[in-house]
Amino acid sequence: MVIFLEQPWTLAPRVDSTISVIYLGLVSTGIAWLLRFKILVTNGLIFQSQVSYLIPIFGTILSYIFLKELITTKVLISLIAVVIGIYFVKKADNKVI
Repeated sequence: MVIFLEQPWTLAPRVDSTISVIYLGLVSTGIAWLLRFKILVTNGLIFQSQVSYLIPIFGTILSYIFLKELITTKVLISLIAVVIGIYFVKKADNKVI
């Protein structure tokens, strides 16, 4: 419904805005994907999944530092569960079969 009220197809973005969107889409995202696949090739899928599990931990820490968000008991329990999960995955990865 909003698309018909706002009619975004009638807008003409500025050139610097368009260049910024293209730059963010190609350069920044492209570099991030290249780094992700480099990590995947050199360290393997298990390490890649552990890196993905660290995102909410650092997101919570950085939101507490910069945005002054509260860390509740539920958030702490969730973060502890993530850390325990990473520990068990790492422990299972170190076993020699």
